[in-house]
Amino acid sequence: MAITLHPFTDNDRTDLLDLWGKALPLDALTVETLETRVLLDENFDRRTFLLAKEGTRMVGFILGMVGGKLPLGDADPGGSRSWITALGVHPQARYPEVGVQLLGRLEQEFRSMGKSETLVSPYPPGYFAPGIDRAAYPALFEFLHAKGYAIEKEAISMDAPIVLFQVSESIVELERRLGESDVRIREFRREDLLKFIRFLESTMPTDWVRVERANLKKISNGGFHPSQITVATHDDDIIGYCQFEGSHFGPFGVGDAFQGRGIGTVILARTLERMRHRGFHDAWVMWTDDVAAKVYAKFGFRETRRFAILKKIL
Repeated sequence: MAITLHPFTDNDRTDLLDLWGKALPLDALTVETLETRVLLDENFDRRTFLLAKEGTRMVGFILGMVGGKLPLGDADPGGSRSWITALGVHPQARYPEVGVQLLGRLEQEFRSMGKSETLVSPYPPGYFAPGIDRAAYPALFEFLHAKGYAIEKEAISMDAPIVLFQVSESIVELERRLGESDVRIREFRREDLLKFIRFLESTMPTDWVRVERANLKKISNGGFHPSQITVATHDDDIIGYCQFEGSHFGPFGVGDAFQGRGIGTVILARTLERMRHRGFHDAWVMWTDDVAAKVYAKFGFRETRRFAILKKIL
């Protein structure tokens, strides 16, 4: 039976979620995630959310995103980038044939929009995983690699139990020494708001600023609490921070001028301590690199997944 391609419609929800769970079992979606992460994204475009069908049976899908209504700042400085955030084919379908048709049509759409490169898959406002989990989805990785997608870099997910976590004496001593040079690590205060935004806008990626603005807005209606943000200050300026939402921590960063002094180590320790006080038994980070992973390992974090971030010039 011939394969036909169709843009996503609301009537496709049930079949899509079922197929997504079969094709990408470690990354299955709920309808709430589909709505918040995809359909309600300001940049969502049905032309780049394509479904493959054999008759009425859905056998594949591909989700592409481009900037537009929501500016992406330093994630898309020239406006030439596009992203593939998900690609899946039913395990019993004709993988190469379905994948070739989906990928070919999406790349054609990207070119018609003036895009010259595609990344898999770190679209800043709403990716599901930073790239392709080669261990979980080897056929998907090999398919994309054969189609000209090369590894740009790798990302690591890490997890740690924190139910018994305590701030060590060595970190308490490090925090004391930092205090002698007027560096303080403490909970975010609402009167920090403007200087916190200034710090973020001057030192952190555009998407981190977007995430934090959204969380700061929630403080007013009780959907987020100041204690979920730990900041480092120097001479009353904010120089670093870490936040958590549920058992996920991050974004997490220290200004360039203050790196290498152990400030990030103390911020992370105090963040994990607050998470434990909130009753969380575990902590996880979706995306880090091998350098930062060495710091996290000191707190009991272990690599759970490794992703290949891919890129192709269209």
